[in-house]
Amino acid sequence: MNLALRLAEIGRLHPDHEAVRYHDQRLTYSRLLRQINQFANGLRKFGIGQGERVLIALGNCPEFIISYFALMQIKGVLVPVNPQYTLHEFSVIVKDAAPAAVITDPAVAPVFARIKEKTGLPKEIIVIRSPEPEPGFHSFAAILAGGEPVFNFTEHYGRDEVVELLYTPGSISATPKGAMLTNNNLYSNAVAFAGLCRLTPDDRSLLVAPVYHAAAQTCVMNASLMAGATLVVHDGWKGPEAVLRSIQEDQITFFYGPPTMYALLINYPERERYNTGSWRVAYTGAAPLSPEIFAEFEEKFGLQITEGYGLTETSPVVCSNPVEGLKKVGSVGPPIPGVEVKIVDYEDREVPVGQVGEIVVRGPNVMKGYYNRPEETSWVMRNGWFHTDDLAYMDSDGYVFIIDRKKDLIIRGGLNVHPREVEDVLYAHPKVFDVAVVGMPDPVWGEEVMAIVLLREGEKMDAEELREYCRDKLAKYKIPRYIHFVEEIPKTSSGKLLKYELKHLMENA
Repeated sequence: MNLALRLAEIGRLHPDHEAVRYHDQRLTYSRLLRQINQFANGLRKFGIGQGERVLIALGNCPEFIISYFALMQIKGVLVPVNPQYTLHEFSVIVKDAAPAAVITDPAVAPVFARIKEKTGLPKEIIVIRSPEPEPGFHSFAAILAGGEPVFNFTEHYGRDEVVELLYTPGSISATPKGAMLTNNNLYSNAVAFAGLCRLTPDDRSLLVAPVYHAAAQTCVMNASLMAGATLVVHDGWKGPEAVLRSIQEDQITFFYGPPTMYALLINYPERERYNTGSWRVAYTGAAPLSPEIFAEFEEKFGLQITEGYGLTETSPVVCSNPVEGLKKVGSVGPPIPGVEVKIVDYEDREVPVGQVGEIVVRGPNVMKGYYNRPEETSWVMRNGWFHTDDLAYMDSDGYVFIIDRKKDLIIRGGLNVHPREVEDVLYAHPKVFDVAVVGMPDPVWGEEVMAIVLLREGEKMDAEELREYCRDKLAKYKIPRYIHFVEEIPKTSSGKLLKYELKHLMENA
């Protein structure tokens, strides 16, 4: 079984049940499957073959869902990417993935045209919502219209065949690494999560978190469709009022979002105007949930937030508090069914209950490895376990409590920012001599990006000048909100940056 086959099965069982709602657009399961079949057949005619990689640079929209499952039907390899990336960020991924095509929107297509002009890749650029695209681009609608509405599954993914490349900062460098997720990785995790949340055709899930992100894909899109539920799609986060209105009008029962979204919902002054009585599951992950947000949300909405933990490399869910049952504040819960977790020391020896060590994971959800990165794959998968670089302890009930991240990843509003990537951009400025980027606690975003900058002797500049320099090199959420100019950056005698000391100094400045 795989995601595409399961969706086809749901379509046969519930053909007239509403599958997707997007603005005024309504797609039943039979109509959704018809469009997926058409696009899959259209892609075959277009020349996309088995095993070829296709970038999907789209936000939340039906075209993402159709592309995602159509590519699975023809045994392609999906490469979802953030459409907000800059030319430089796209170029790095295109160079590594060498895609046969990209599916994107008219606003982003010119960026890929520039990349294609320089590198020859992606070979084809498919544009949504543009029946007559500019020369050099192809129409999504035309490819869809050119395909037959019935699809014959002549080939199926093998259990361990790669279905998706999801790019994430690697554990050794800031260069994005493509996590190779297999058929079994994606299917097992989606089904396990749907079971954990007890999703059924009676549920209505709200997709607000970005669907190119592993958590939104598995926990909202895939889990909901595998359960035959209705997926209500928003273009993205448009503020707490839009979410609360949708919960009331669309009778939403399931919502996933990072803690940032819950903080904004709690602080929205007109929240009591909306009836949220249909809301059954409030789920979070991607960043730590503070005890304050947990308590205040329960007080104001009468519902407890369920916190889980995962990584791109684990498809992503590893641990979860029970939706119904004991939630331990500060914990991400025990491992989900079928997944093994150990807490180990630096020699991979399991530590006693209550002792801090590194989280390692083994199970059907763990990636095959990093694409084109055999050495890094060997390192993170040593001794048969995926090493997360996250520090935690496990209590006597098997609940995991995360203490810190060994790697320096900053998680801002549920999106990953690797400090070294930002540092590399800042270092390239001719006035900058040295720089350090760290995450600072933020009550809304979880963490904010802060840059500590040492200018070259005799140089002067202000923070806005440096931010302006970053604007065409980094996605907006990666640009430092805080920039401090200093006369010295603390380092060890070997030259290693003392980021903990740096954070402490800035917090007390």
